Amino acid sequence: MGVIMQLRDVSFSRGSRSIIQSVNLTLHSGQFIGLIGPNGTGKSTLLRMMARLLKPDEGYIELNTARLKDLTDLEVARAITYMPQSTELEYQFTVEQIVQMGRHPHRKKWQGIRREDLRIADKAMELTGIECLKKRFITTLSGGERQLVFLARSIAQQSQVVLLDEPTSDLDIYHQVKICEVIEKLVQEGKTVIAAIHDINLAARYCDRILLFHKGTIMGFDEPGKIITPENILRVFQTSAYTFKDPYLEKRQVIPYAIYDNH
Repeated sequence: MGVIMQLRDVSFSRGSRSIIQSVNLTLHSGQFIGLIGPNGTGKSTLLRMMARLLKPDEGYIELNTARLKDLTDLEVARAITYMPQSTELEYQFTVEQIVQMGRHPHRKKWQGIRREDLRIADKAMELTGIECLKKRFITTLSGGERQLVFLARSIAQQSQVVLLDEPTSDLDIYHQVKICEVIEKLVQEGKTVIAAIHDINLAARYCDRILLFHKGTIMGFDEPGKIITPENILRVFQTSAYTFKDPYLEKRQVIPYAIYDNH
């Protein structure tokens, strides 16, 4: 697995408030990386910088050895997909129209949708299991269905790096598992997926590596079994927890039982 992205001494502030502090990180292709940490700790900001939606105040980000800031918008769009937390849309687009939007970076200016674009979009809908919804308007779908639609759009974009901001939040267990299984297939194809995930047990079951983030800094980056420990849960989440390897999947799991409020 080669290096796909590097962050070097990356910092970001809003006004006098420091949000990201001197982050150094090397990401390899073909991995599902779970980004976990408390609310308001900078996870979304980190993802947005990696998508070049925000510019670091200090440091730089490299994609395939090229500085992210030196790439054109089209080059970034072809290489990196970003899916935000909110998938709300007020406009009456159909599901297939939204998925086909993922093909925009691959078409020339003013060029209409091509047969190849339709094929790729249809395959993305098939992979996410939403073919039956293709003629439905996005405004008529449930939250879990919308997440799958936007994930299909991300897949249709065919980028090397996929950045997902809480793709499983507020979803039922079917949609949580469905999304994680789709991500697993993308990783098997060689994609690198970085997803902010609040459900630590879900992240532990599916992710290859866990990036533990707190107050704008990296507290740990390793295999789930090495990151998800009672000491780390207490240090980052101020929560006492029992961790164990479940006998069925042999993955590290967490049972929280007490909190320590330092505020």
